[in-house]
Amino acid sequence: MRLAVLADVHGNLPAFDAALAAARRAAPDLLVIAGDVVNGAPDSGACWRLARAEAGLLLRGNHERYAIDRGTPAGDPAWLGPRFRPLAWTVAELDGLHDDVRRAPIAARAGAGVLVMHAMPQADHVSAYPWTPDAELTAGLDGADAELLVRGHNHLPFHRTLPDGRLLVSVGAVGLALAGRPEAQWALLERRRTGWRVEHRSEAYDVAAALRRFDESGYLDAAGPIGALFRREVATGAHALVPFMRFERAWRAAAAPAARSAAAGSPRRLDDEDAALEAALTAFLSARG
Repeated sequence: MRLAVLADVHGNLPAFDAALAAARRAAPDLLVIAGDVVNGAPDSGACWRLARAEAGLLLRGNHERYAIDRGTPAGDPAWLGPRFRPLAWTVAELDGLHDDVRRAPIAARAGAGVLVMHAMPQADHVSAYPWTPDAELTAGLDGADAELLVRGHNHLPFHRTLPDGRLLVSVGAVGLALAGRPEAQWALLERRRTGWRVEHRSEAYDVAAALRRFDESGYLDAAGPIGALFRREVATGAHALVPFMRFERAWRAAAAPAARSAAAGSPRRLDDEDAALEAALTAFLSARG
């Protein structure tokens, strides 16, 4: 049995096209797309439709949940604020698709002894890394009765054998690879007599085309500073959003009060959340060079 597993497309259609083409060439018995197809780059709607057409098994992840729950009692009210403007774009991209997205599971069987999930079997946002303690992983995977456990979510390809003998595979990210290279990552898994063979693959793709979609689609105007950080992650294949959030907390605590004192003539602008995000982003990019 051969499985091709892709995850974390995040609306990056050129990367998705490249990974899908490579996966088709591998001639798997089953093509699985393990969630977070949407939100990040501009083309969430096209990516979801393509995933639905191509996948033998399609899961949803935490970013699909954010999109379908935004503005509902299940959603966080903060998701309506300025820092979640990329999510508002994604919601519009998924117009008419919300019921289909909601029907997708967060975990499902993919053949005998194989469980594929976005993050963990019962939760779409739990992290796992090569350095996560065995006890923590085992607790999150309690009750997952499968010899092969496959996941996405953390944008980092790795695999490790758990103390009980189960094999955990994290397939990396198609659309927002964060290991320092802009590439489309996925995994090919093959059951052999001696066990599962894991092959982490990465594909070059037209990064320039992906960046043009940010520039030409109207996304950057709509998505604001956080959208610009997603663009930076696509361009560099490296973290930008999480470092920015850490920087911003310190910046608001230290730099913002000084800026208010120095700019007494425009207090309303500094109190405006959009303007504060823009100022924080400018300071962040300047600090990173």
